[in-house]
Amino acid sequence: MSLSARLADATDAVGGLCGDAVVDRADALRGLAHDDVLDLARLAGELSRLVGALGAVVSSELGHRIQTDAVFRRVALGGDQGGRFASELLRDLTRADDDTVRAWEVVGEAIAPRTSLQGEALPCRHEAVAEAVLGASIPVAHAAIVARGISRVAFAAGAEELAAVETTLVDYAGSLTTRQLGKLVRQLPDRNDPDGAAPREEQLRARSSVTIRELPNGLTRLTADLHPEAAGFVRSALDAQTAPRRVAFAAASTETASSDDILADTRPLAQKRVDALTTMARDFLAHDPGRLAGTAVTMLVTVGLDELRTGLGVAHIAGIDEPISATTARRLAADAELVPVVIGGEGEVLDLGRGSRLFTEAQRRAMVVRDGGCIWPGCSAPPAWCEAAHLAPWFPHGRTDLDNGALMCAGHHRRFDHDGWALRRHDGIPYLIPPPWLDPLQAPRRAGRVPALAA
Repeated sequence: MSLSARLADATDAVGGLCGDAVVDRADALRGLAHDDVLDLARLAGELSRLVGALGAVVSSELGHRIQTDAVFRRVALGGDQGGRFASELLRDLTRADDDTVRAWEVVGEAIAPRTSLQGEALPCRHEAVAEAVLGASIPVAHAAIVARGISRVAFAAGAEELAAVETTLVDYAGSLTTRQLGKLVRQLPDRNDPDGAAPREEQLRARSSVTIRELPNGLTRLTADLHPEAAGFVRSALDAQTAPRRVAFAAASTETASSDDILADTRPLAQKRVDALTTMARDFLAHDPGRLAGTAVTMLVTVGLDELRTGLGVAHIAGIDEPISATTARRLAADAELVPVVIGGEGEVLDLGRGSRLFTEAQRRAMVVRDGGCIWPGCSAPPAWCEAAHLAPWFPHGRTDLDNGALMCAGHHRRFDHDGWALRRHDGIPYLIPPPWLDPLQAPRRAGRVPALAA
């Protein structure tokens, strides 16, 4: 079905739902069956994506006519020269906000048909983006992020590599927020920057700082801008102290507290981190022998075997987006308090079958390397906050091995077990299968981090 036909169907469905009055509209919705309300929510999402696709197509056509058609310029812009820009015309015609118009323009340029100097038809610049946008499978704002990211590294990579990265990003775009997708796109220079991570790492070190200021209200403000290595140590320590499964006494004092008084700590994370930082500092002062060196926490640093041998390339600290250089990873690997995870060509397979009910520490570390944190789309819970979940329940037939395990935060672990979700892996990539009550078609949703872009 064409884009215009799908848009017409969606419009008819919305228009036929109820009358013009807001009261009638509310009454009509409240009278619908549960399944019909769920269908309307799905329709709203598709209609939003269809409108974005239409905006991109129209933006492309407006730009083309403004550049090539003098009659259209006179009609639309008020003359052959001067007048309004295409973006200003689009804003006036649609009353859309600036960010939306810019996204339409970026995507419209990315999916517009092209011709060679000889007049031959050429593919559009971003075929995977075009297919996803015109098929209304991803929002146009996500498509714009992908198109901009690919364009920034186009000078440093071949066409086949760029096409593969674009396909991967489009595959993830339907499951992530714009902010999460933007973070993902920022990893692209790590694969294509000929100077590697070391120069960027030194720049971040030079810009790092910690400031302490006493405020008039009696509080002391600690502001820290940390380079990746420092952030790795601090995040690992804070995550260990503030994991959701830790408990706190709800009673006024430990003298009157009983087992019934032990409740989950429901304070905001920012407040928990204050106690965590205080505990870390107190523990350091209690055990400091007077030297100005040493390390008090354990981190996971993932580095390829070739990178570890040569010192060239990048490595990653678990829970930290910014990579470090392989040279820094080699230095850190000599620290007894750090666990280096070396990835060889074949990788390591851990399989304890049904010999153990719980995953071992070694298996959890392997999951940290593979999953990077909670595998649920859009969830940013770090490994320290996650549980090793059995995909097929251990009782009666589930195995306690890597293929039957995944990292999930407590909330998503509960959803997975109780709401009827499933998980399958295809070529090592996890896909969540929604329950029929949520999606009658049970279309797979890509999950987990992006190993193709994190290396």
